[in-house]
Amino acid sequence: MSMTFISIGCTDCDFRGDTLTTFGRYLWQHEGNVFQLERQLGLCLDCNKVVAVERLPDRETMERARAMRLTYKGQPLLRLLEKDDAKYYASQEHFEILEAVCELERMPVCLECGNSAIRKIELPKQIDNDTKVPLGLKHPWCAGTLQAQSSGGLRIGLNPITYTYDIHGRFLSTVNG
Repeated sequence: MSMTFISIGCTDCDFRGDTLTTFGRYLWQHEGNVFQLERQLGLCLDCNKVVAVERLPDRETMERARAMRLTYKGQPLLRLLEKDDAKYYASQEHFEILEAVCELERMPVCLECGNSAIRKIELPKQIDNDTKVPLGLKHPWCAGTLQAQSSGGLRIGLNPITYTYDIHGRFLSTVNG
């Protein structure tokens, strides 16, 4: 599998990262079952790098998902095709794992170090390979700001990787392939 990616850099220093850090399958494991966790791009203040961070649903989304779950009888929906987060979550097997995570009322964590000292990175809709787009995020270790640029035609080949975490966001294992 090959894919394009977005490079992230600082305007004032040689800090670099990219969106490839969120590639792979990320799972929470609890009581012998797993649930695919949502992740997004973030800046970890402890790791000092661009990382994958947990994306936890808000209270309203979880309430709607719980209500839908009571009557939902179909197959699990695909994330790429379902835009309603509540409907997607309600359709997934082992929804109780997501509920257990939300009941902890904890902050999302960095999926590298497990700490919650993170800043979420929101990528603009339009990013091309000719122009660097500001992300509206200061680089904490210097006077610069972060910006993004598409890889354009450059594609990277990646092997699928599965990362497994407990419901507290602590890393358990990695499986290649």
